[in-house]
Amino acid sequence: MSAQPSAHGRRSRPWAATGGRIQAMTTGSDITLDTHVTATRPGAPPAGSSYLRIVELCRTSRAVAELAAELGVPVGIAGAMVARLRDDGQVETRAPLDLTHDGVVTDALLRRVRDGLLHAI
Repeated sequence: MSAQPSAHGRRSRPWAATGGRIQAMTTGSDITLDTHVTATRPGAPPAGSSYLRIVELCRTSRAVAELAAELGVPVGIAGAMVARLRDDGQVETRAPLDLTHDGVVTDALLRRVRDGLLHAI
């Protein structure tokens, strides 16, 4: 992964914003790729424009993977930033809704989605 050049021509590593911390995106982790993040209250997030950007983006619920894409950082870095914001009370996180035990997702629906995707290609 290449580092992003700063305004002064220097390059910084993506984990510099988190003080070297990353969030493992494993099954046992409480923050995963599809964890939903929502801003909880206005206030000053930790120093750094990326933290402020996360709070702004999370005025509507976003997944950690979406935040990583918007910020242009690895998912582990976005997860660590979300964890810090959550610990500071700036955002709240929740697991995505589990629709597998719900009658909403049926075989017929999945077939229609598959067929639509195949026709779109």
